[in-house]
Amino acid sequence: MKNIAKNFFSNAFYQVFSIIFPLLTMPYIARILGAEKIGIYNYTYSIAIYFALVVKLGVDHYGNRSIAKVGENIEKRSILFFEIFGIQLLSGILCIILYFVYVSNFARQYQDIALLQVFLIVSYMLDINWFFYGIQQFNIVIVRNILVKLSTLIFIFLLVKNQSDLWIYTLIMNGSAIVGFLITWFQIKNYIFYKKIKLSDVAKHFKPSAILFIPIVSATIYTSFTSVFLGNLSSIKDVGFYNAGSQVLSMPKGIIAALGTVMLPQMAAIYEKKDSKDQATKYLNYSIIFALFLSIAFAFGILGISKDFIPLFYGRDFSASILVLNGLALYLPFYALGNVIRTQYLIPQSKDRPFVVSVLLGAITSIIVNLLLVKPLGLLGATVATFLSESVLAIYQIYAARKEISFKIFVSPFVVFFVSGIAMMIMLNSLPLEALSIFFRLIIKIGIGIIFYLAITLFYFRYSKNEIIQSSRKWILKRVK
Repeated sequence: MKNIAKNFFSNAFYQVFSIIFPLLTMPYIARILGAEKIGIYNYTYSIAIYFALVVKLGVDHYGNRSIAKVGENIEKRSILFFEIFGIQLLSGILCIILYFVYVSNFARQYQDIALLQVFLIVSYMLDINWFFYGIQQFNIVIVRNILVKLSTLIFIFLLVKNQSDLWIYTLIMNGSAIVGFLITWFQIKNYIFYKKIKLSDVAKHFKPSAILFIPIVSATIYTSFTSVFLGNLSSIKDVGFYNAGSQVLSMPKGIIAALGTVMLPQMAAIYEKKDSKDQATKYLNYSIIFALFLSIAFAFGILGISKDFIPLFYGRDFSASILVLNGLALYLPFYALGNVIRTQYLIPQSKDRPFVVSVLLGAITSIIVNLLLVKPLGLLGATVATFLSESVLAIYQIYAARKEISFKIFVSPFVVFFVSGIAMMIMLNSLPLEALSIFFRLIIKIGIGIIFYLAITLFYFRYSKNEIIQSSRKWILKRVK
């Protein structure tokens, strides 16, 4: 298990890089395109993504888990890859045809941009990241993604010059994804060899993959579908404001999710072994502690800097996004805990039913609350809907895992992290920095916030008598050394 720390830090590094990318592009795009054009892009994207998700049919989780379970057997791995990818290819062709039908008959208002979003669907059809995650070759995906993002950054600055360039921006975003996925097709030949398969071989994977497709679509309902509600019940500008705030939140969410990305194939392999319960429990405990530590820091850190962050990176015209960012930041601890449970407990053990039910509950909550609150409250209603749906999802997953995971042992560290986070937030919002420029205010707040939070929590890690905290500390120190 010595590769766990290495793989996590590699993924975390990529997520940090992913943070830098929107920090460089979004201030530029927000000022060049404006809230309305960004709203059009996000609105058309939020519809196209549903067709794209149907392409995958749950293959991301199912393929990752299945490839991890066959281990180093190259023949089984090769057969399994082509069988599972067959589902993706066939559904991709069907979805592209259906999307053209949709654009031709229903997408009259923003038809030109909607048409360009077809390349998003093509990129999903070519995406085989799940295979490389399954064999734990994370660096292949990371290096490719970094190169693609760098090229995307260059093309955006070179080609997107005014509001009429929205179509260029859309083409760059989707086209770069296609190029990135094509690169992995040249690399996969080192890990498999060609195997001829029958349609019946593909069909046997449809049901288990489709089961995992349900939570993916449901999760998208309370993310992308919120944009659809705002676009129809509020305004297209509110779509831009909402997505600006939620896009900032995707940065810490990505770092938190890096742990699940690394641990899912590891845990799937562990659960395949006999007498593996103790080892699995140990890693689950460590992961929950780390996820709570990280997510609470992010949540209250964002609450301490949001008033400076949004105006600096999006402009003062996007001040409405501060409300969105603050509201959504509060669900990060729920998101982190849910991510650990589903990627390290439910999915690796093929406990698909509680996973599906939890996400369905989250989606239903999102639809109901959006319908009730978006029209009268606008952005606030959408923010409340997202917070409640994510919370419901995590709470149900905690309930589903209650018999095998003792959550009582995490109460003490949670309280310490929570109090430390609140203290950090209050301190950051009380700093007398008004005389400084907004940029230096933000830098100083981030630096002081990190030092403050780490000082309190590391003291707790060092002197706490909590058994889980002590064993977690020893494990981390061992990995670092």
